[in-house]
Amino acid sequence: MTIDPLLTSDILDVHYDEENAWLYLDWKGPQDLATVQAACGQLTAIIQQTNAHKALNDNTHITETSWELVEWVAQDYLARAATAGIEYVAWVRSPLLACCSNIEHMSAFSDSRPVVALFDNLAEAYEWLGSHATYAATNAR
Repeated sequence: MTIDPLLTSDILDVHYDEENAWLYLDWKGPQDLATVQAACGQLTAIIQQTNAHKALNDNTHITETSWELVEWVAQDYLARAATAGIEYVAWVRSPLLACCSNIEHMSAFSDSRPVVALFDNLAEAYEWLGSHATYAATNAR
């Protein structure tokens, strides 16, 4: 299995999983709106460069987040990610209660694109993401 690092920063490491043709996003440390917005700008470019249609979004290493940040991701960034090509996101919650509860309310703000499913561990998220064929892949046949 080849997992290529595409971005390494204080708050986000992005890897491309070549075997599964998806992005692995490892968010870490304290998260604030300005730094996440900047990282998401870089992430959008990576989505377009790799033509990835799926993302495994890992929040297990986040130590702090805010409602404002979660609201921005749900109302703004997920739509941008969908426009860039992301169809499915397997979202692994942070084990920290405050971070986890913010994410639980995210679904109230986001529409159905991309499809986002929440998980408590990487194994379940990996399995779910692997079970979904992308629209682009099914139309290429």
